[in-house]
Formats: sequence, structure tokens, C-alpha cells
Amino acid sequence: MFRLLETYSHKGSFYFASDDNLRVKCKDADVPDNCCGVYIVSGYFGDKEIILYIGSSGHIEDGKPKPRNGGLRRRIYGKQKDSGKLVQRSLLWSDLMDRQHINKLKISWYNTELDNPLVVEYCLILEYVVRHKRLPAWNNELKLDGRLKEELEGFIIRNDIEILKV
Repeated sequence: MFRLLETYSHKGSFYFASDDNLRVKCKDADVPDNCCGVYIVSGYFGDKEIILYIGSSGHIEDGKPKPRNGGLRRRIYGKQKDSGKLVQRSLLWSDLMDRQHINKLKISWYNTELDNPLVVEYCLILEYVVRHKRLPAWNNELKLDGRLKEELEGFIIRNDIEILKV
């Protein structure tokens, strides 16, 4: 769906079932713990795969990638706010899978190299919204720090993201 992601060579994916240990699955799948990037969580409803969440980890500082502590790996298995409190994603996702009758999740990750993962994430969510007229089910908002507006516009042009050009 996202042509932009084809430009990244360091990438991977793995499946997660509601009784799996997300931290172990991330480690076994060699999700990097020292880079910036984006990740996409897709759910399987029978044979149908649907994007549920698009997230990112890290940012660019002084022109260089600045990974958060634990990189993409920790971002994926870490905590997420749910109803105002922090919850381990493994527990949250398992609960959502059970409530929403999701067979399994596919987590795909991409090292965004020198590209700002915040800008890449914004472009992916925006493209999803343009195509589907709504946010992915588990994303609550579409936001971009105002300081990144110029970077976003240049990124869209440089990467020829046709659907987002104005």
C-alpha cells in the first residue's frame, strides 16, 4: 500500500498471537534496538488483513537519527496509553485482539535511516486517511510538530508521494 516503504532496505516483520510474549517476538524477529523507524500493525480478520496502527520511534537531531532508548524494538513492545494509563502493549494488543475478534497481528518495521521517522509516520497515516477517509482503527490522532512542516513538504516532493502532493 505504501510505495514509500519500498525505499528502506533494513526492514522486517513478524506475527503476534494473543498468547505470545511481544518482547520475545521482537527479539526473535531481530527488531533493531538501536535505530529510528516506523512500524505498522495489521490485524487479520479471517483471511483479510487490515492496517490497525501506524507508529514511529526516534527523531532527527542535528541532521542525524536519534533513536529512543531501546530503539524500534522497545517502542513496539513497550507501554502505550489506554484510557489514561500506561499499559504494556502485549497486554493491550491481546485484549483488543480478543474483543475485536482478530486472529493474529502482523507487525512490520522499517529503519527510516536518515529520514525523520516522525515525518515518515505522518506521511503514512495521511496517505491512509486519504485512501480510507479515516484514521487506522488504533490511531487516535494525526499530528505533526509545526517545526516539521517545511521538512514534511520537502520530503513529499523528494520522495514523489503523488497522493500527498498539492
